[in-house]
Amino acid sequence: MGRINLLYMVFLLPTDTCYGLAWELCEQDFQDIYRLKGRDFSKRLAFLVRDFDSLREYTDITDVQINFLKTYPHPWSVVLRKKSTWSIPYYLDEKEYENISFRVAEKCIPANIRNSIRYPLFLTSANLSGKSESKTLIEARESFPQVDGIDGWICDRPPSDIFTFWEGVDILYFRKNSK
Repeated sequence: MGRINLLYMVFLLPTDTCYGLAWELCEQDFQDIYRLKGRDFSKRLAFLVRDFDSLREYTDITDVQINFLKTYPHPWSVVLRKKSTWSIPYYLDEKEYENISFRVAEKCIPANIRNSIRYPLFLTSANLSGKSESKTLIEARESFPQVDGIDGWICDRPPSDIFTFWEGVDILYFRKNSK
């Protein structure tokens, strides 16, 4: 992997489950991702943060919940209420983004890639809406030939479990792919 300047651009990023489209929290990139994917604006975007300490900056997650996430054996996305002191970007609807799906780069992206990116980022799967997820950079580029990418590996784990915490560490699943 050569050095790629990942500042101020949409890019293809390998995660543990599939390639993703990632970009900074700027309005133009926000609009571009919906246009590129053909995604319906009613479908909210996830946020990618660097590590668990960063997750604390944006949410009121507890130590017990953090410890649960650190040891959860499958890929995951967690939906959490945003911290009241965190101002989301002005172009996002406050009510729509009161609860946000988060992924943590520390769990889903290797360090050599993770450490060259500025956070937080928007993140969604690198596929056209309604199509299969891309497991390789070649597949992702078939859908998005105009987007630069990071060649990482074949992303071969099942899609992430998506859940929220209910009363402490009880889990309410929105999607469960693990057995």
